[in-house]
Amino acid sequence: MNVRDIPQKKMMGRKTLVRKLEARDLGQSLLWLKDPEVNRYLSQDFANLNKKQEDQWFDFMKRSKNDQAFAIETKSGHYIGNCALHKINWFSKTAEFGIVIGEKNYWDRGYGTEAVNMIIRYAVSILGLKSIRLNVYEYNKRAIRVYHKCGFKLKKILKKDHYYHRRYWDTLVMEYRPRGK
Repeated sequence: MNVRDIPQKKMMGRKTLVRKLEARDLGQSLLWLKDPEVNRYLSQDFANLNKKQEDQWFDFMKRSKNDQAFAIETKSGHYIGNCALHKINWFSKTAEFGIVIGEKNYWDRGYGTEAVNMIIRYAVSILGLKSIRLNVYEYNKRAIRVYHKCGFKLKKILKKDHYYHRRYWDTLVMEYRPRGK
């Protein structure tokens, strides 16, 4: 399978849809990545990210055979976040997952949960993945609840691995495996 074969149609949920990330999404995405309230939950500090860097990342993602990026929208078409499968290993059938709901008005309303479930279904049934891993900081209680609800299990804890707000925090490594695999 060629990863450029990201579904051209939108994956539809009850209230959320997931589609291929497009260049038109980058301006809004950059604003979210630079927002300190959003940024605190992300894998790295994007506070100094600029448009040129975001464009370079997007060009990399378009060419990558091992990464897929998606936009998350409401059913009415309002763009609210992004998610991605990274470092897809086609031999071992594994990938890393990341998600951000950048529109804070949509936090705690089920959009992230629905998007995670759609990507899991796509990764398992279309891409044939057998393991999806992610990292989440211990203070991101909302995300941890979502990941548990979607079937992710705690694999290990990286003690005091992440420095934020003048303190070291644990990083939880979680994994989703389809039943029977």
